[in-house]
Amino acid sequence: MLRSHALRLVLLQHQPRRPPRLPPGRAQRRQLVHGQRQPTARGAEIFAGNCFACHGAQGQGVPGLAPALAGPLSPVLARPEGRGYVLRVLLHGLSGRIVSQGQTFVGAMPAQAALTDADLIAVGAHLAALNGREGMPFDAAEVAAARAESPVPSHKALRDLRARVMP
Repeated sequence: MLRSHALRLVLLQHQPRRPPRLPPGRAQRRQLVHGQRQPTARGAEIFAGNCFACHGAQGQGVPGLAPALAGPLSPVLARPEGRGYVLRVLLHGLSGRIVSQGQTFVGAMPAQAALTDADLIAVGAHLAALNGREGMPFDAAEVAAARAESPVPSHKALRDLRARVMP
């Protein structure tokens, strides 16, 4: 456990100090969310503040620490069950052993349940954009339903779901 924390500190020292800049035009792109225009840039801001230290500035992952989110999630976001998996991992976190693109990761992603529903939707839009997909992978009704689930899915249940939805 101590070695894991030391590795995280070393990797954090090598991450850029400023959030990543979006390519020209991307920051201005807007998506429709429940009748309101929502900039996908908000999702990028949240990602830069909460996710990039482990998953990399462009979602490329950090070997030995956290898997890539850019690329591998594209087929996952194409399926309702996959989008549900991504939303539940955002809400409840994930810990334990996972395999992604042939690499094994053993760690913990903290829950992001403190984010508002709109912020979770924005992060979903950013993840979709990182995977070459447009639009929102989930909406306010899906976020509300996932928050209301009882009992909350265990991390083992989420890993089992991951095994079904990941290519």
